[in-house]
Amino acid sequence: MTIKLMLLRVAGPLLVRVAVLSGMRRSRLALVLLNRALVYLTLTAVVGAVYFGIIALGRPLTSSAGLVAALVAGALFHPVRVGLQGAADRVFGIERDPYRLADRVNRRVQEAPGPAEALASAVAASRRALRAPGVAVEVVLPGGRSRMVADGEVGASPTVLRLEWQGTSMGWLLVAGEPADPALLDMLARQLAEVAHAVRLSADLRRSRERMLLTREEERHKLRRDLYAGLGPTLTELALSADEARISLAGGPEAVEPLLTRMRRRMTEAIVEVRELVYGLRPPALDGADLGELGLEGALRTLADTPGPRVDVAVSGPLGDLPAAVEVAAYRIAHEAVAGVRRHARATTALIRVERRPGGLCLSVADDGIGLPEQRREGATRLRHRAEELGGTYEHDTRPGGGTEVVVELPVKEPA
Repeated sequence: MTIKLMLLRVAGPLLVRVAVLSGMRRSRLALVLLNRALVYLTLTAVVGAVYFGIIALGRPLTSSAGLVAALVAGALFHPVRVGLQGAADRVFGIERDPYRLADRVNRRVQEAPGPAEALASAVAASRRALRAPGVAVEVVLPGGRSRMVADGEVGASPTVLRLEWQGTSMGWLLVAGEPADPALLDMLARQLAEVAHAVRLSADLRRSRERMLLTREEERHKLRRDLYAGLGPTLTELALSADEARISLAGGPEAVEPLLTRMRRRMTEAIVEVRELVYGLRPPALDGADLGELGLEGALRTLADTPGPRVDVAVSGPLGDLPAAVEVAAYRIAHEAVAGVRRHARATTALIRVERRPGGLCLSVADDGIGLPEQRREGATRLRHRAEELGGTYEHDTRPGGGTEVVVELPVKEPA
C-alpha cells in the first residue's frame, strides 16, 4: 500500500501537467513531456532505490524498517526533485528563474553595439525564455514608419501585447501561439518596451540629423542664389552706372545728376539686400540684447520699419513668456516671409499678425502682391521645415482680394 501511495505521489504531478499542457503546440508539448518524464522517472528510480534499500538493510534489525524507509524517502523527495529538475532544465536550455531571465536579457542588450542590435538580441533572448516558435517586435518610428524585428516564425494568429514606455505606446510584441506564462511575458514586454524606446530615439536622432543637413544645404543654396541673382546684378549695375557717370562728366554736371540719383537709389536697395542676407544667416535675436530687450513684438516692428512695401504688425495676447526656441523660430519665419514679399511679390502693403493662443502661437504674413511665384515657392519649403522642426504646421493660400497669406502655428508648452 505504501508503494502505491508513493508512486501516485510521483506520477500525480506529471499527469496534472500533461493535462494542462494538452492545448500546447505539439513540438513544445513533446519537449516538455520529455523533460518531465526524465525528471520523474529518475526521481522514481532514486526514491525507490532509497526506500527498498533501507527496507532490505533494516528489516533484519528492526520491525519498523518500512516506516523508516518511508520517512527517509519522503524527506529526500523534494530536494532530489529540485536537483533533477535543474539538471534537466540545463540540458534542455530552459530557465525558470524570472530574475535570471531578466538578467540574461539585460546582458544581451548591454553587449549590443547599438539600439537596433540590442532589440534583435532582446527578441532572440525573449523567444528562448518563452520557448515560443517565434517572437517579433514592431516599433512605431517617427513619421508613421515602423520597424519589425523577428526571431523565428510568428504565424498568422500570434499573441499581441502593446509595448508602453511611460504611458506612451512604443509598438507591439507578437508571440507565436499562446504563452504558458503570462507573468513572464509581461516582464519581458516591459524590458522590450525600453529597448524599443531606445530604437525610436535613435531613429528620431537620425532623422533630425538628416533634416539638419538638408536645412544647411538649403540655406547654402538660398545664400548662393541671393548673392548670384540679387546682390550680384545690383553691384554690377552700380559699377556700370559709375562708368557711365564718369564718361558723362564731359557733358557737364547736369548730365551726371540723374545717374548719381539712380546710383544712390540702387545703393540703398543693395544695403537693404545685404541686411536681409545677414539677418537671414543670423537674426538679431541670436546676437544679443535686441530680442531680449524688445521682445518678439519689438523685433517684428523693427523688421517692418525698413525700406520697401509698408509692413504693419498686429499682436494679440502676451508674448513675454514664450520659449526662446519658439521666439527665434517665429522671428526667422516672419523675416523670411517679409523678405520674399519685398523681393518677389510686387506688393504695396503687408501685414504680420501674431496671436498667442492656449498651447501655441499663430503667426501669419499676408500681402497684396501678385501671388506665389516660383522664387517664393522655394522659400515656402524652408518655412515649412522651420515650423516642423518645433512640431508646428505651415500653410499658405491665395487671398480673395489678391496676394498671398502664410500661416504658421507653433506649439508652446504652457507652464505647470
